Amino acid sequence: MREEIEMKNRLPDILTVALFCGIVFLLSAAFVLLPAKDFSPDENRALEQKPEFTASRLFDGELTSDVNGWFSDQFPARGFFLKLRAAAETALFKRENNGVIDGDGIYAVRSFNARYSRRLESRDTDGFYEEAVKAQLENIGKLGERLDIPLYTVIPPRTVDIAAGDLRGYSPVGDITACIRESIPESAGYIDTFTPLKAAYDAGEYVYYRTDHHWTAHGAYIAYTAVMQSLGNGANIIPESEFTAETVEGFVGTTGARAQFPFTLTDTLTLMTRADDGEYEVTADGEPIDGFFVRKWLAESDKYSVYLDGTHGVTTVRRAGGGQRKTLLIYKDSFANSLIPYLAREYDIIALDLKTNAALSVGTAAALYGADAVLIVYNAENLITTVELGVLK
Repeated sequence: MREEIEMKNRLPDILTVALFCGIVFLLSAAFVLLPAKDFSPDENRALEQKPEFTASRLFDGELTSDVNGWFSDQFPARGFFLKLRAAAETALFKRENNGVIDGDGIYAVRSFNARYSRRLESRDTDGFYEEAVKAQLENIGKLGERLDIPLYTVIPPRTVDIAAGDLRGYSPVGDITACIRESIPESAGYIDTFTPLKAAYDAGEYVYYRTDHHWTAHGAYIAYTAVMQSLGNGANIIPESEFTAETVEGFVGTTGARAQFPFTLTDTLTLMTRADDGEYEVTADGEPIDGFFVRKWLAESDKYSVYLDGTHGVTTVRRAGGGQRKTLLIYKDSFANSLIPYLAREYDIIALDLKTNAALSVGTAAALYGADAVLIVYNAENLITTVELGVLK
């Protein structure tokens, strides 16, 4: 009788352990058996894939970081658990989830994987390794010294730097903008976009998305004016009023998707068009695309890819019958996608994605494409988290 009573008392514990073990087994089996996902529509971003094993990547710590990212991104029911965590954090009146700050009318990413040398170290704050940033800036300067055509560099600021005053008491750890200004060599041809963008934001202008880490079409226009002035073409700047704004409501970008807040903000995506848009021939990896704006993306979660069909290895823009125009060779990340439609009014564009074109030297590429100048567009977050600029040669 006593044994029966003890068994009844232990039964809930046994069932709990059995349930837990069953859940762990099912999740583990699902992780192994289910095919890997390339893209998360919930988070609006590409997911980490199974990393390649090499001895060098193992010993420098890069493989461990990549394995952690792969496991986290491919974990079964990841979207459900992210939403559950976000709901719990919101119920506890917390203003942050998954490294995203819920500010006053804007979201901003707080945590990064800051790269130091070749090693990735996960950090809980958005601090950065000053030595690693300076090394990349120094490399850009050396590149400028080697080239026989002008080099210009745009480093779009992060949302946390632009909107610091609206982040409910949070302030970035370290001043990346000051580090860039003080450290970047003159030969890099640095173009300051932080000052005009910050002034516009403080004046209430819509220059950065509330739910995405990119600048808006208006923010890209401000950067366009800064680039044109630096390249000596200030007189040819097209007034913003001469564009027609085509707006798309309900856009939720990468930051909002990452946060998974139950009551998320939304944005307005704007396509700045002109009557002569059809005169421009745009290609992506050698294939023609539907001009500056590929509208099929407006029906997808990744609406920002409407600009130039998203990221491709090589994107070109030429004006049919445009006569003799100078060619601008751009090494870029995704910030340039909304900037290029403005610059293409003045220049033929050859845009190379940094991740897929680092093996080709800049001088060789400039000669191959007949470039008159080189422009690097590479945002401050990438400057902190990668070493891609460090391999440009």
